Amino acid sequence: MAASAIVVLGMAWWVQLAALREPGEWLWMAVTAFSVLTGFVALGWLRPARVGITAPQAMMLLGTVGMLCGLALDTERAGLGAIASLCASSAPDFLTVARLHLEWLPAMHLGMIAGGLGALAWLRRVRPGCRRQFCARFVQNIACSGWMIGGMVAGVLAYYRLAAWFGSAGVPAMLGGMIGGMVWGMVVSVTIYRIWVALGTGNRRQSADAPARPSSPER
Repeated sequence: MAASAIVVLGMAWWVQLAALREPGEWLWMAVTAFSVLTGFVALGWLRPARVGITAPQAMMLLGTVGMLCGLALDTERAGLGAIASLCASSAPDFLTVARLHLEWLPAMHLGMIAGGLGALAWLRRVRPGCRRQFCARFVQNIACSGWMIGGMVAGVLAYYRLAAWFGSAGVPAMLGGMIGGMVWGMVVSVTIYRIWVALGTGNRRQSADAPARPSSPER
């Protein structure tokens, strides 16, 4: 868990460092560290690893790699500064910011989804017993990706809200919000899945413990 968190945070800091323009923007790196590390702590509590890497951790690692590769392609079409300004002017409208992200950063989203699917294939190959794990099935994997995309938008909006106190909502804030929000989107997805599993287990136990209905006497 610690290694996964450090790798994701390292990738986040790498892109933020490349986008730093003002001394005050260093603060966003600290905020990003807090959001990423606390998110991984929550993931470790919800889905502790028994052996090796868990499915959510693998999906976060490869999803972040795919996201950043896609982001590099998107920046060839439009600068991140212009996109960050558009998103900042549209906040706090969640749907508008989501539309802008999908319109201006399509390769980033596709790369993140592709990374998640890559984690699915990787886990099935190296750990055949994990097929029943969360995100180790195709539909669950796509559901995870949906929550991660929603978390990216929510993270950007949260960082922009903090910018009212901490400083301008520039590119480092947008990048940190996307990566930190992506981690917490996974946390929400795992939480929902754990609740669903607990409810399903409880219903099965109730069915097993229910007394058998007596058969009607023969006439």
